[in-house]
Amino acid sequence: MTKEHPQNAETAKKVHIQTFGCQMNEYDTDKMLEVLRHENYSQTNCQDEADLIILNTCSIREKAENKVYSELGRLRELKSANPDLKIGVGGCVAQQEGKAILRRAKNVDFVFGTDNLFELPEMLSKVAEGQKISRTERHARQKVRNFIPDYTFQQAKNFGVKAQIAITKGCNNHCSFCVVPFTRGVEVSREPEHIIAEAQRLVAAGTREICLLGQNVNSYKANGTDFVELLRRLDGLEKLERLRFISPHPKDFHAELADAFVTLPSLCEQMHLPLQSGSDRILRRMRRWYTMETFYEKVALLRDRLPQATLSTDLIVGFPGETEEEFEMTMEAVRNVRFDLIYSFKYSARPGTRAAEYPEHLAENVKSERLKRLLETQEKIVREKNEALTGSLQEVLIEGKHHRKENTATGRTRGYHSVSIKDCKTKAGELLAVRITGANPNSLIGEALSTSPVSG
Repeated sequence: MTKEHPQNAETAKKVHIQTFGCQMNEYDTDKMLEVLRHENYSQTNCQDEADLIILNTCSIREKAENKVYSELGRLRELKSANPDLKIGVGGCVAQQEGKAILRRAKNVDFVFGTDNLFELPEMLSKVAEGQKISRTERHARQKVRNFIPDYTFQQAKNFGVKAQIAITKGCNNHCSFCVVPFTRGVEVSREPEHIIAEAQRLVAAGTREICLLGQNVNSYKANGTDFVELLRRLDGLEKLERLRFISPHPKDFHAELADAFVTLPSLCEQMHLPLQSGSDRILRRMRRWYTMETFYEKVALLRDRLPQATLSTDLIVGFPGETEEEFEMTMEAVRNVRFDLIYSFKYSARPGTRAAEYPEHLAENVKSERLKRLLETQEKIVREKNEALTGSLQEVLIEGKHHRKENTATGRTRGYHSVSIKDCKTKAGELLAVRITGANPNSLIGEALSTSPVSG
């Protein structure tokens, strides 16, 4: 355990962290802030005020990587005006590029990989001595370990209504398009006792909803506890109202996990199930190891038990060699499953992946045109599904005030629909019974049935 440093107004410093990419990166950013609070840093949203700027990077998509270098270019002027400003690059691009970032961007003081974020105090100490640091070493490769130090100062922070907990990191699937095994390493499951302890701290600080994170979250297994058993243990925590998880792999979704959606009160009726493509041939080239027939079977496992459950997915458009007919198979899958939400991307080659070596890469205009058609189809489905919810009663977890509309609160249903509630002053963290009165393309409109929240 690390002792908390007393706050000193004279030595207090400010840090600005810009986060790119997935929920795991958002979680890593929260952990960086915890470490830096211990080092007497406070968070600022203004780069001009910062003594330290960190870019927490993502390399899943080419554009995200380009954004990082563009941002470093913009920071040159800030560094010139303030030579004492320290700039660090962390996350997946840092893990992948290492010292190359220091050579390419001279204004960067230190680079650190995904396994090294808890070494920030040591790195900053060396930077203060004038050293340039590249720290991307991999830690021990045990299949089970607590990869997040148990900092006592976690208890001092209110994490908010919703929070995330990493239960696995890394991945063993080696999909042909994905850099995660290279940037985050092999799959490691975190010890369940540490997960439960972190969840207890969060709930004690006022968190009402927890989302479990992992690159292949439902393959979790540690100290005799599998994923379903972990969900059961978390469901038993008093005052934890909602539980979610992301991202599962279809190959590890089975009947016992589907049953958990019915038997565990806190587990929300919503799941993300990445498909990637509707073509069996493309799925094989992606190394996804399921067919459309088995994917439909997985969807049925959930919907047979919970017809009202919402389902989201990931889709890649324009994978190398994808024909027009195979793209239409993806469109057919979207129309058949009728996802409530899709995260869709044009394929971009990532260094070191198998797919980058494949022939028959598609032209950018072909990928763009296909993505446009896919999004138009999905928008129609979402509009129809949202309109069908008009008149229904929903339990909404209030997340805060609407950022534009006065006397309007916003929150989410158990199915993860965003809802705006007029004439509502209910505070964040309360559960409210809401009647849906209207639908927008990507959200719902509701009215509170009473001023009293749903009983927990």
